[in-house]
Amino acid sequence: MDAIASNSTLLTHGKSWDDIFAEVNAWRGACMHHFSTVEMSVTETLLVLGAVKEEGQKVRLRHLIGQRFEDLAAAIGADGPFADKGKAAHAELSQYRASHEAFRALLCHGVAKVSVDHSGQWILLIRSLSIRARQAERGTLVMEQGEANTVLAKLKRDGQNLASVLGQLRKKVSS
Repeated sequence: MDAIASNSTLLTHGKSWDDIFAEVNAWRGACMHHFSTVEMSVTETLLVLGAVKEEGQKVRLRHLIGQRFEDLAAAIGADGPFADKGKAAHAELSQYRASHEAFRALLCHGVAKVSVDHSGQWILLIRSLSIRARQAERGTLVMEQGEANTVLAKLKRDGQNLASVLGQLRKKVSS
């Protein structure tokens, strides 16, 4: 008798597909949590900067998170109204964006496939499609479980550093 295997079919090392998908989704959710924490800190900082700006200063607060990152960079950059108080935050923001912005786009907007190697470790393939200058731009990321855990740890550490520096900036400009 042939039976159709379910998603919970045991693969290897005591893991089923359901277990593996749960691990991948937990990892992806943890990444999203750390991105969201940073995004909230960026928005809170823009709100504080906008509330304390002086006459003639402009602090933009646009809808999309990528735009808010740009707005914060402009406000604390060399030509921004908070350039003096925001030097450390600007450096940290630039480093965070360079390290994590492309990964965020892939993770949030990409289509994922999961595979498993012979040792029971998952491998994630993420494909994305975006439009840049009216041209299709395709992205692909392949990540093994061990590498994914390293990326998550770096994302968490960098996000906590940026949120801390932005918190210090908010205190500086509010006092």
